[in-house]
Amino acid sequence: MLLNIVQRGVPRTLRALVPFLPLGLAVGIFLVYFLVMCAYARSVISFPFDYDQGEGFELYDGIRLARGFNIYLDNSAYPFYASNYPPLYRLALVPLIWVFGPNLWVARALTFLCTLGIGAVIYVAVRQPSQRNRVHHLSTALWMLIPIIAALAFFAANYVYQIAPLARAHLPMVLLAISGIALIDRAASTRATVWPSISANRAIYVGVFLLVAAGFTKLQAVDALAAGFGFLLIRNPRLWLKLFLISAFTSAALVVLINAASSGQFWLNVVAANVNEYSWDQTIGIYKQFWELQAPLIVCGFAFVGVDFFRAFRARSLQIISIWSLYFLAGCAMGLLTGKWGAGPVYLIGCIAASCVCAGRLINMVISRPRLATTLACMVFLFQAALNIHLPTSGRLFGTVAKVLGRQDDQSSYPPYPYFDSIGYTQLGHVLDEADTRHGWEIVTKVREAPGPVWSEEAMFTLLAGKDVVSNPTQLYNLSKANMLDTREMIRLLDQKAFGAVVFRAQFYPKDVLGAIGRNYQWPAAPIKMNGFDYWVLTPLP
Repeated sequence: MLLNIVQRGVPRTLRALVPFLPLGLAVGIFLVYFLVMCAYARSVISFPFDYDQGEGFELYDGIRLARGFNIYLDNSAYPFYASNYPPLYRLALVPLIWVFGPNLWVARALTFLCTLGIGAVIYVAVRQPSQRNRVHHLSTALWMLIPIIAALAFFAANYVYQIAPLARAHLPMVLLAISGIALIDRAASTRATVWPSISANRAIYVGVFLLVAAGFTKLQAVDALAAGFGFLLIRNPRLWLKLFLISAFTSAALVVLINAASSGQFWLNVVAANVNEYSWDQTIGIYKQFWELQAPLIVCGFAFVGVDFFRAFRARSLQIISIWSLYFLAGCAMGLLTGKWGAGPVYLIGCIAASCVCAGRLINMVISRPRLATTLACMVFLFQAALNIHLPTSGRLFGTVAKVLGRQDDQSSYPPYPYFDSIGYTQLGHVLDEADTRHGWEIVTKVREAPGPVWSEEAMFTLLAGKDVVSNPTQLYNLSKANMLDTREMIRLLDQKAFGAVVFRAQFYPKDVLGAIGRNYQWPAAPIKMNGFDYWVLTPLP
């Protein structure tokens, strides 16, 4: 009735747009989220120091490769450093470092572009299957609008937003993974060519190559690999066997070559060191938070899977099952790994991307009934938008938005920064201020003035001071807990006070190393505040 009253009050030419007003509201909200992400990215990308611990080490890997050096070193020998991830993201940084120099913004910009690329893949994956369903002008409008909302919903997810501009390998991995899934899906649904001059079979080969490349970017691509090869096994067992053998042989050969070139350090640091202690409580907590933040899209994902499997049951053929159903299920299962020490909710980002595609395709199933499709889309995306609230609470634009939402007086999610996040407490997502940069350069000055090498928990201080990058704290901590690290040389040099200073933030080092630092270095009278953390520059005891 309300809809009829509204329609009577507008010209006939505009009446067709009335059903889309709630959907347009959803688009507007998600666009605000996108603007928040861009503002956050601008702030973080221009920040020359570690925003999240470990970013500087990611850049340093790229710098070493750009100079022709190995990144998988012996952790027990000076400089006690090694990378703990596969090399592809670091290799992608090499030409950018050659062109733009060894700057942290280069690595961050690459990750942010990959984030935008994931949204583009979601848009294409949702839009493509709907072409044959356009039977009404309202259906055509929905066909254009739903893919946009699905892509924007990915950017609005709290987990995605928080790491979108960080120098991390996870989002580049997800881009390769979802691109491979999308290419295999398109090739499987096309008899002749995917694009002019590109056959369907050739596209599947490229898709599998992208999945394997994702695995060499970060090991958490196992969800996409399982979905991709599981789909091929269902659709074409002979092609699956061929591609599986090729991929397995190629991957094994590359691992053997890299491991041999690094004298066994690749396997030790990338595989063995990442088998960490496990907490079921942490896993359950992250799954609970994931549900609280993404419930509408999760429900759509399982509904899409349910429709898929129901159709397969009726047809008595597994070939009807979509690769997106498999990717969504594998992505949900990936959450089981979040209980590892050092893991986190970002492991579920692939699942979020898959759920966006599943939600869009679920709505496409009823797109020939535009009012039903519009109602479903509004229910899903408006509810989802309400769960993903995160924004600065100061400034003309975002301060006004926060005031409208009644969030301007809320306790900050990361004091003292004016920032609210529906996650609650979070160390990521806030916009930096000038004092952070000023204090960062203050630490760099102390590092530069210290005699000899400096033992620093973050790489950017020593890189910007023109000194060696010494140690990779979380990696040393991992190896130590697994009894795979010889710390004797570290302790010998620390006892000799061979380092002109020690820079601490979280003290993620083996206990015996912390003990050696404690008995040979003195704490300053006060810390230096940067990005909400206390940084301590310790000097040798007399």
